[in-house]
Amino acid sequence: MTVSPRVLATSASCALLAAGCHSRTPAAVDAGPAPSPSVVSAPRVAPPEAEAAAPVPVLSAAAVPTPPPASTTTYPSFRKNPMPLEDVAKLVTAAPELARVGSDIAYFDPGDGSYIVRSSADHSGVAFTTQPLLWSPETGQQVLVVAARGKAASFVAAWWLLPDGGYRLASAFVMMGEVAPVALAYRPAERTLFWTSCWMCPGETGHVSVREDHHIVIVQE
Repeated sequence: MTVSPRVLATSASCALLAAGCHSRTPAAVDAGPAPSPSVVSAPRVAPPEAEAAAPVPVLSAAAVPTPPPASTTTYPSFRKNPMPLEDVAKLVTAAPELARVGSDIAYFDPGDGSYIVRSSADHSGVAFTTQPLLWSPETGQQVLVVAARGKAASFVAAWWLLPDGGYRLASAFVMMGEVAPVALAYRPAERTLFWTSCWMCPGETGHVSVREDHHIVIVQE
């Protein structure tokens, strides 16, 4: 899969501000849906003789998805989670950031393996999966990470697991017009999580990572 300018990096934490959601084609970063009530406008200051400047949208703190309180439980860094496809479809449908994916969701074929075949990079010790994964990036936290596709787009998305058993979207990365297999990749002894359509190929591998402020971002390398 060659990532084209149709790549859309979206996240509830960067729907208007692209910091932390990187793409090789920054101009293609999607601003997402129309600003919600949590987005406020701050006018720029202009000299009296200048025309009034247009409002500059500012993402308020209330619009930034925050992780749930950490549990006292210590979780494994990675656990495969055979989540029914219909449950993933419900999560996707409920997320405005994933609206372009549509409701016809499918997992990638676990036997495809093109993300390894097309790569010459060493992958010894790396586990690959096209199934949902439970990831613990920090002690006491669990994140559901899914790589899947719709009819005309593939995506990688992450949801925090909430204490009440629910989910909160943390970050999403949508690749419009691309439905080639995407796998999640990790080394079991580490907490680093990758996504890839060609292992370590430029533009076809990225990270799902947690920042110092505990927010999840999905980036392309």
